[in-house]
Amino acid sequence: MKKDAVVTVRVETEIHDILNGLAKKDDRTIAWIARTLISEALVARQLLPAQEQEPSS
Repeated sequence: MKKDAVVTVRVETEIHDILNGLAKKDDRTIAWIARTLISEALVARQLLPAQEQEPSS
């Protein structure tokens, strides 16, 4: 899926630390982690249709 919109958010230090930890653990960027978590939340609220899982590599 093409990413064509930029969203900037301010978060508490605790949330940043958690996102950073997840990114390091999964060898991903914080942006990738944030996009994934946002997408998962929107699917859970049935605001976004569930899509097939992308390969983890």
